[in-house]
Amino acid sequence: MKITLTENSGPNKKEIPFIAQVEIFTLTIDAGSTYFVPVHVSQKNGQPEYNIEVFGFRVRGDTPEQATARLKQLLAGLVNMMRLPSYVFVARRSRGIYPVYTVGSEVFATTPGGPAFRHIELAKVREYLSDYLHDMEIMGKPGLSDRLHVRGIYPKTLGLIRPVFYLKKRIEGQTEFWAPVFADEARGSIYTYAANNKREVFLAGGKEVLNLHTIVSEVLITDERLQNPYDLRPDRLFPDQWEQLKSTLSEEGSITVAGVTLPVYRNGRYSIGLETRSDENRYGLFLGEDIADVRRRVEASFTRRGLSGRPQPMLVAA
Repeated sequence: MKITLTENSGPNKKEIPFIAQVEIFTLTIDAGSTYFVPVHVSQKNGQPEYNIEVFGFRVRGDTPEQATARLKQLLAGLVNMMRLPSYVFVARRSRGIYPVYTVGSEVFATTPGGPAFRHIELAKVREYLSDYLHDMEIMGKPGLSDRLHVRGIYPKTLGLIRPVFYLKKRIEGQTEFWAPVFADEARGSIYTYAANNKREVFLAGGKEVLNLHTIVSEVLITDERLQNPYDLRPDRLFPDQWEQLKSTLSEEGSITVAGVTLPVYRNGRYSIGLETRSDENRYGLFLGEDIADVRRRVEASFTRRGLSGRPQPMLVAA
């Protein structure tokens, strides 16, 4: 690994005076990769302090060279089985960061000086890690509110990025599937990891959400991890994503389940029920062959979540 400091000539050079160019030669399986990591500067006791953040971890130094030397040590320490993390889990209240790696068809999360947890499904790894952290009271006592949040890694800077939505399957008696979807602004695409590979589609005026859903559901069915494509749901879409997708759909009607009214749309091939998560200002989709199929899926989800039979306030789509 070679790290070269270059001066930042961009408009943000006052806050980010340098860029650390990280070239990977033999450290990981991604030999030949180059990353461009910002070096920030701030004031501490009247003196400049340089800090660099990758994978959610931060190193500091009194000089840019000292900070980059510590960056090199940090990156070497994050390598596991010749891989850098694919994701990290973040526990906000306890301020824990837990790297997650992809090896073949499995993902595994590590803990400092403790066990690693692995499974073919990211959802199960999060469950195992969360149980362990609560049992050890590292993340609060069991049943308390601290949760693990997933973050992706921006491929250019190694900084953290939030998911733009999720693809998930929660069917009674089946192993849960849960995949965060990220945006790559430089490529004009969205992507996720499923069935041992990166699955990517380019932005298409809102259609990219369902285009990615189609690709992922097909590979999961081939991998025998999904039985029906409509069992896989796009969830927690941001309002602007939903508005773009909505413009490609036609209105089909509405359904009311447990006091909640959901509008239903159609994209020409199947029906889409919209659940408004008003407390988060995000949206969840239920897919089905027709409006009756959507109703069955909403009822099953509400039953699992303990909402059936308990009237809820009517939710209005934006």
